[in-house]
Amino acid sequence: MKFVLSGTCLFFATTLLAGASLAANPPELKIATEAGYAPFEYRNPNGQLEGFDIDIGNELCHRMARQCVWIDQSFDSLIPGLQARKFDLANSTMTATQARKKVIDFTTPLYIVPVKLMIPKGSGLQPTAESLKGKRVGVQQGTTMESYANEEWAPKGVTVVSYPSYTNAFVDVAAGRLDATFQEAPTAVDGFLSKPEGAHYELSPMLLEDVAIFNEPIAMGIRKGHPLKPEIDAALQAMLADGTIQNFAKKYFPERGIQFPAP
Repeated sequence: MKFVLSGTCLFFATTLLAGASLAANPPELKIATEAGYAPFEYRNPNGQLEGFDIDIGNELCHRMARQCVWIDQSFDSLIPGLQARKFDLANSTMTATQARKKVIDFTTPLYIVPVKLMIPKGSGLQPTAESLKGKRVGVQQGTTMESYANEEWAPKGVTVVSYPSYTNAFVDVAAGRLDATFQEAPTAVDGFLSKPEGAHYELSPMLLEDVAIFNEPIAMGIRKGHPLKPEIDAALQAMLADGTIQNFAKKYFPERGIQFPAP
């Protein structure tokens, strides 16, 4: 016995098959990060990506019905990679500065995190040129901390040493090759202070609260004109509104001063 599909039946059958194919093979969302910045993005002992930003990215993909494809590369290559269309998003604790907005766009603001100087206990060092004159301070390449230190401290006698990752900077701290590092506070805690080698170090209590660049929010970088930006923004705004991102924060920052944009 033979059956002949009508045009209408053939249309619905084709539609159902296409839907099943998309469900089995969802479209990709390529997200780049620099996995040396715990607790925001890092690799666990099994080599898998974990962290606050990773959780946000995975949830974003889930809500957009897309497959997350994570790309691990150096922080200072993230913006060139976006411009070259190598990936869709840069999700790596990137501050949405005015300078960066000239070359890429950013998603809806996600959070603000305090920036602090990590110093030897009892040294009394502060994040000022006067206090740090003659000292060696480690920063990560491409960060707002590097820009600020090179503009405000380096011309006044502070040696600013740039690293591809804070992981490398913390190695030099432990070896005595640096006097301090300058980074987001949770990164110093998770990356060094919480470990045995960090027992003799602490965060300077002074915050640079009057520096505009450190009060700008963290967001995901996206190339200008990307067609998915409205959908990505809507999903992230929903995640903030329903408390999903705030709940992720409780996992990584139980006692730290991470802040969220007003609803």
